[in-house]
Amino acid sequence: MSPRKYKCLTIAEKKKLIEKVEEGEKKSDVAKEFKIPLSTLSTIIKHKEKINAAQTAGVRKRTTKGEFPRLEESLVIWLRQCRGQKVSISGNLLKKKAKEFASTLSIKNFAASEGWLTNFKKRNGVVFKKVCGESGSVDNAVCLDWHCKLKTLIENYDARDIFNTDETGLFFKCLPDKTLTFKDEKCHGGKHSKERLTVLLAVNMDGSEKLKPLVIGKAMKPRCFKGVKSFPTDYRANKKAWMTTELFNNWLLTVNGDMKRQ
Repeated sequence: MSPRKYKCLTIAEKKKLIEKVEEGEKKSDVAKEFKIPLSTLSTIIKHKEKINAAQTAGVRKRTTKGEFPRLEESLVIWLRQCRGQKVSISGNLLKKKAKEFASTLSIKNFAASEGWLTNFKKRNGVVFKKVCGESGSVDNAVCLDWHCKLKTLIENYDARDIFNTDETGLFFKCLPDKTLTFKDEKCHGGKHSKERLTVLLAVNMDGSEKLKPLVIGKAMKPRCFKGVKSFPTDYRANKKAWMTTELFNNWLLTVNGDMKRQ
């Protein structure tokens, strides 16, 4: 009996094989499709990061240089330095920096357009990745039940007299949670700033009236308020800059008083 012949896979085929396994296909079926033993399949999966990096490197070798090679080389170095320091970079920021390099290099006919940005990313293996995030879930049955109750509660009121309010955390020193980075780079962010404010917003149903926002900070009299005589929001404070029952009740009583006077 002649020995079974196995196929020698290219980098692209190995990448395709990895994708099939990650999508949930049985390893035995994938191995059969690509005509390789299960042990080889396991080895390929074990080294998937190296395979992805090798494919990216191959793409980079085949890509053509842009119209402004010196500018792009400088931009790639700058982007790597930023990512080395865990700094998140947006497309707009990258275009702004490109214009600065163009000015420094005395390039007069450079336009940092969306088309240029797209081609720059392709040429240099740059992608947009999420640094971190959090997800939550809600009970759909509870939501549907509340929708039914809400219709009954508001049916006798005009749209201008129905208000919706919600609070949000404002992390005013926090970097964006997505960044431009290189395909072969693991996308880790630095420590997120914990400095925050809580903001309470309210608007009526037809959008004709927005109530003054309530901002909650940690300091009762922040130094940045010194010399400020008027402020476009109401401001309160507590140790954690959180909304509390007492603060919300006081805000609600104030709103109710304003409504009565109208």
